[in-house]
Amino acid sequence: MEDNGGCDSNAKCTNIQGGFECTCQTGYSGDGFNCAEKSESNQQVGIGVGVTFGLLALIALIVLILFFLRKKVNFLLISSNKIKTKIKYKMIEIPKETRN
Repeated sequence: MEDNGGCDSNAKCTNIQGGFECTCQTGYSGDGFNCAEKSESNQQVGIGVGVTFGLLALIALIVLILFFLRKKVNFLLISSNKIKTKIKYKMIEIPKETRN
């Protein structure tokens, strides 16, 4: 096939029943009719963007967990202070008969 069966020059043309199929060769991407060389810089940018978003999501999750844990700890501290205050007042409470 002189024109590679209508496929891109960087594609493999395969005869199938009723026609043909074009597949880009290794190192190229596309639909087989139009193949472009894969750029390593594009892949690196894609990986960098994915890692960045992953790290940002992880940081946001950690901040949320710490926020809710802090709220829970503050609630527990407030609750325990109320209990201590009630106990303290009960301990220093003087009966009416002994006030004179």
